[in-house]
Amino acid sequence: MILTAATEIKKNIKPGFCLEQNDPNPFKKRTIIKINLPHRTRMTVIITNTYGKVIDKMIENTKDAGTYELEFIAEELPFGTYFCHVVADSFCESKEMELTK
Repeated sequence: MILTAATEIKKNIKPGFCLEQNDPNPFKKRTIIKINLPHRTRMTVIITNTYGKVIDKMIENTKDAGTYELEFIAEELPFGTYFCHVVADSFCESKEMELTK
């Protein structure tokens, strides 16, 4: 059963690491997560629920510099709060995402 999908779109390179708030938030079924990498690095992106259970590992490999858009598809997940966690080099950040009816 596929709960999420990642579609990567490399765009213009910006200075510094950045995890933007998913859009839209709150969301119904699908949302976009944007992440900026200032240089080639190993990146891990995971989605967890409020209990810390890993729902999906969207990415876990080396990526080139650029801005990536990941589509999180949550059609079969229960409504509630989820978290997107990004780790790349010494950068580590999380954002709260709200799945609604």
